[in-house]
Amino acid sequence: MQLIGHITEDMVMALYLGNLAAEEEQRLRLHVAECANCGREFALYHEVLAGLETLVNEMGGRQRAPLLRAAIKQKMRQRQIYYDLVHHPLAGPMWIASTAAGVCLAAFSEATPFEIEESLKARQPEAWITRDKNATAAIVTELREYFQRRLTSFTTPIDWRFVPGGFTGQVLKLVSRIPYGHVYTYGDVAARLGNPRAVRAVGQALGANPIPLFIPCHRVVASGGKLGGFSAGTTIKRRLLELEGVRWPTLSRQMDLFFAN
Repeated sequence: MQLIGHITEDMVMALYLGNLAAEEEQRLRLHVAECANCGREFALYHEVLAGLETLVNEMGGRQRAPLLRAAIKQKMRQRQIYYDLVHHPLAGPMWIASTAAGVCLAAFSEATPFEIEESLKARQPEAWITRDKNATAAIVTELREYFQRRLTSFTTPIDWRFVPGGFTGQVLKLVSRIPYGHVYTYGDVAARLGNPRAVRAVGQALGANPIPLFIPCHRVVASGGKLGGFSAGTTIKRRLLELEGVRWPTLSRQMDLFFAN
């Protein structure tokens, strides 16, 4: 929900959760102090949240109220999405987003913030979305370390709720296990999933990957030493493989080393 002016429901909820960046909180409070319409909207949300606090106190009493409040805030945090923009010469602009469960978006894109928020809302309609550098700082740091060849394995978990299910999900979960500097072919992925003829379907599944790099679909190539497709374009795919030390076009195939069990 968009409040009048430049204040969003997501910002109000982030303030309640204690997750709103200091500069954003200052901007919110200055705006509602100057804008009568937003002031009324903000007061309404404040009354709703105050009512929630009253209900918690009445249900929990002095001893249980802190536990109930913590449980409610934890449940609310699960609906919060933070996002920001990363720039790197190798990959260009890249939007990233995360939840309490992990990274949920990594898009090589020149999209606007509004378009990114709409995309996230389409996947999780009940989410509260906030652009926040602090909340995404750990992911950005890992990405920069990766691009500088100082990181070969991301520690940031993946929020699999944002990954399609069915056959696409099976493909992406399999691909998420391919190690740094190794490659697999579309046919190999299809064979591993018990359907060796599903090469084209594997390619389509990889094209639907919402979290490239963290789910390293660039490590899946075509047969015969061909590069294959990539959502961000073949130039970036080639750069990523070269970054990881994969010699091109002679690809080092070490498939069975990591899918043995």
